[in-house]
Amino acid sequence: MAWTCAILTACSNLVVVPSENYNSRVDYLVIHATSENFAESLRLLTQSTTNPVSSHYLVPAPFDPTYPHNELRIYQLVPELDRAWHAGVSYWAGETGLNDRSIGIEVVNEFKCTGAIRSIQNTAPADFECEFPVYDDDQIALLIDLISGILDRFPSIDPIDVVGHSDIAILRKSDPGPLFPWKQLYDEAGIGAWYEPDTKTKCEQRFSDEPPPMLTIQNGLNRLGYQVELSGSYDRSTRYAMRAMQLHFRPSDFSGAVDTESMAIIWALLDKYRPSELNGLELSRC
Repeated sequence: MAWTCAILTACSNLVVVPSENYNSRVDYLVIHATSENFAESLRLLTQSTTNPVSSHYLVPAPFDPTYPHNELRIYQLVPELDRAWHAGVSYWAGETGLNDRSIGIEVVNEFKCTGAIRSIQNTAPADFECEFPVYDDDQIALLIDLISGILDRFPSIDPIDVVGHSDIAILRKSDPGPLFPWKQLYDEAGIGAWYEPDTKTKCEQRFSDEPPPMLTIQNGLNRLGYQVELSGSYDRSTRYAMRAMQLHFRPSDFSGAVDTESMAIIWALLDKYRPSELNGLELSRC
């Protein structure tokens, strides 16, 4: 009540009756990689620039000569209930402009790309690619502690809605990259989503015998969360969406090609986290 009194001239006239009809405004957690060292990341995320950006948290990397402390510490840059400018043009599971409803974490990782993601063509392999340094164990341990606290404070964030920047901006972004340990976060701390291996195996067997049509695959990607046009053909939108899914859930090969394993992962994730979305698809549960 103290915060309310601070903005009212006559706090004694305030009657507080808690309503049962409300929910958190935070439904998503987005993980980014900075592509810069700590000092430059902190400057870009906190100072005015021609392209202003921010995040709620910044997680430094060890052995960074620009980092001023001996031990890794989490930096909070924006209060969790305020709107940080981290997602940009974004889409996930039917929602756009995810800045309004998400918490953003920037992880220091000095990755470099040889070209823009928009250079990917429909059929030729991506020739630009990005080189991501391996994420340090101490950095990931700090990140796990941070995310665990956030998820405790915001139970409205579902596991499938813990995403990377590349998941929500498939035409623009590749971070946090193929070396980000999504499965480690899931295995060690129950953070985020991961498929059940047995379900994936069943789906692989089914799709090997009966590959779904492209429109069904596009529907699967879309219902999982990715922005994809339901064109019925393997187009630019489908390749970008498939590539984003692979970066997160099958980083050993993220060319964007449609293959049996990728289809099986999509269906295994839907079966576990969005089972109602399987209704109406030509192929339901495996």
